[in-house]
Amino acid sequence: MAKQIKWIQVDAGTQVSINIAKPVEGATNPNLTDLDQQFDWGYWRYGTCADSVTINSASNDNFIFEISDADYIADIKGKIEEYVREWKESAYTYEKNLRTVQFTDYDNTAYSAGAGYKYDAAVAFLSSATANAGLTTEANARGISVTALANKIKTNHESFITKDAQISGLRGLLYDRIASIGINSTSVSTALASYAGIHTEETVTNVGAGITHEVGFYKPDGLSSRFAAL
Repeated sequence: MAKQIKWIQVDAGTQVSINIAKPVEGATNPNLTDLDQQFDWGYWRYGTCADSVTINSASNDNFIFEISDADYIADIKGKIEEYVREWKESAYTYEKNLRTVQFTDYDNTAYSAGAGYKYDAAVAFLSSATANAGLTTEANARGISVTALANKIKTNHESFITKDAQISGLRGLLYDRIASIGINSTSVSTALASYAGIHTEETVTNVGAGITHEVGFYKPDGLSSRFAAL
């Protein structure tokens, strides 16, 4: 039977906790029989060692503690919740960064202009050749036909709208997944499985473009790769 413990790493030579003294020979796990690290959170490491290992007040002073299932599960839950908070926030940061890249070629007013009379006027002209004074004036000033201008307005506006919707949808997908993350606290084993589960990956593919990416199922840093594979 194994003993369940948590610890902070020690100096490889002195076996004194790095939380007590700066390591001289490098930080490592303590020399405990059958030590098996399963989890970490900050400086703390978690796992099991042989039941024959003595964990006493001296061990505690060296930041090595025996812990209950409930305490172990609570810390696993705490780290999962930390990831959830971080990923919810960073999902919007990755979305913002992706928008910056994808909309570089668009003027800041591209959507607002297209969403108003210009887009409607362009669509109307292309469908019925009904001229609009604004389109005619702009086309003449630009030195192109009204048809060419109307096509540009329609194409740019619809491309913008499509990209905007795709990016919003992908961020929403990830945010919803992150918000759904939970923990099976039945046992330490099921809690550890829950923790491992939030780091699983999936493959996103655009066969036609020959694009394949491995991205986190929950982790939002793959947002750009997801977009590229649409």
